[in-house]
Amino acid sequence: MNHRTSQADARAKAVVRGTAGRGTAVRATAARRPRRARWWAPAGACALLAVLLLADRVAAGVAEGRMADRIAARQGALVAAPSVSIGGFPFLWSAAAGTYPEIEVEGRANTEDGLPVTASFDLHDVSRTDGGYAAARARAEFKVPLDALGAKSGPGVRLTGHDGRLEITRSVMGVPLVVTAALGLTGDTVTLEPTAASLAGRPLNPASPQIAAALKAAERKLPDLPLGLVPSGISVDGGAVTVHGEAKDVTLPGEA
Repeated sequence: MNHRTSQADARAKAVVRGTAGRGTAVRATAARRPRRARWWAPAGACALLAVLLLADRVAAGVAEGRMADRIAARQGALVAAPSVSIGGFPFLWSAAAGTYPEIEVEGRANTEDGLPVTASFDLHDVSRTDGGYAAARARAEFKVPLDALGAKSGPGVRLTGHDGRLEITRSVMGVPLVVTAALGLTGDTVTLEPTAASLAGRPLNPASPQIAAALKAAERKLPDLPLGLVPSGISVDGGAVTVHGEAKDVTLPGEA
């Protein structure tokens, strides 16, 4: 009798242990499910955000390409389609509203007399209008390489930039004449004010009538800047002369 009771007790304990094990497994599985759900939720949100970001950037790239093509079609002096960057995020929101906080355009062109120019435009608060677009403010820079300017100035003329000044080197009867001048703007005319001069390394008076007359003859009137920009300054560095321009309430053409 005792032996049979022991066997029954053993079977009962085994059943209890199996049931407990299954309960533990069920609880473990149930615990894993919320953790898995919690992991998939942020992963799905990140994937959706990545898709939206990609779509936004693709739309911006398409718009930038279309704008570059329109500019190239209207500006015959350009040597290639310009680079266009539309600021503001998200782009699709700005496009739907028809307003852009900033648009940057950079392109290369040739002047009527063959000088290469790199132009950079910075347009602020651009909005869509009936006839195209309008910018509340615009700034631009037009860079002309010094070596190209020197070649246009005559044979044997070399132009370099130094400490914000323009150095003009010319050979006079085989002897180097170097004149340093500060660039300025009087209206739309580029002026040169002599600050130093030397002949064969010997100092000269930069205010001498001969030097003043030569620099006066070298003054040039700027051509009309695009988009109604008004010249606001001029500067020089080691490689180029830069004309700065700015304007308000600029009208931009729409579709060609």
